[in-house]
Amino acid sequence: MADQSEVLSAGLVERQRVGQHTEDLLPKRHGVSDALIMLLPPEEDHDLAMARIFSDPVAMGNLEFKMLPNGYTAKDTAARRLDRDERQVKKEQLNYTVVVKKSLVPENVVTKIDDDEYLPPKRVLIDSGHIDVDEPYLVVGCCGLLNMDAFNRSASVGIILDSRFWRTGISSAALYYSLKFGFNDLKLHRIGIETTEKNAGMRGWTENVLGIHVESIRKESLYLGNGKFVDSWDYAIFDYQWHGRAEARLRSKLRMVG
Repeated sequence: MADQSEVLSAGLVERQRVGQHTEDLLPKRHGVSDALIMLLPPEEDHDLAMARIFSDPVAMGNLEFKMLPNGYTAKDTAARRLDRDERQVKKEQLNYTVVVKKSLVPENVVTKIDDDEYLPPKRVLIDSGHIDVDEPYLVVGCCGLLNMDAFNRSASVGIILDSRFWRTGISSAALYYSLKFGFNDLKLHRIGIETTEKNAGMRGWTENVLGIHVESIRKESLYLGNGKFVDSWDYAIFDYQWHGRAEARLRSKLRMVG
């Protein structure tokens, strides 16, 4: 069996042969704009909306282990954003704020939105140029790639979404673009999805849309506080599954053409 130094050497040779290192492909500021959503680099004017989402017991109902006892303030959210920005600079994760233009807010959601929740139009700078948000917009969540391991070409994907926008297709679109960037641009081999048994929506989406099944159940690995733990249900999708069928299935669900 090869020792660790041989394994590392072989990995470096392979990456040099390919000519592109996974960590070199991860931008400091990245964004996506499509017909349904925009994924923007997190910024200060997103903090107040994200604090409300992080403090919402419905939105966080399946993510109790991520909640603070008294909810999030804008200051708490700012600290979280800055920490995640630093991790992106270190090539450890890719962070997005999920936003929706006012004209694209689903009709059944419009009446649930207060006028002061909309942010004004702006130009957002990204590494490859800019994205123009040309009308008022809403911050509706966050998503991205976590636990980046460039050598092993792996990461995990996650999303937190305003509960008013559940079952609107926005979560599927945000996850699609996160997975697409991971597999198509970063050339990752494995992307994990971690959830809990009670999160039937995410488990059903993962199994029925991506067509993958639970890889493992880590017993009592997530701490809720007050001596309570829950199991982590772990899934993983691989590059050959993504390119083989999962990307096409997700594009079909989102009614993307071409």
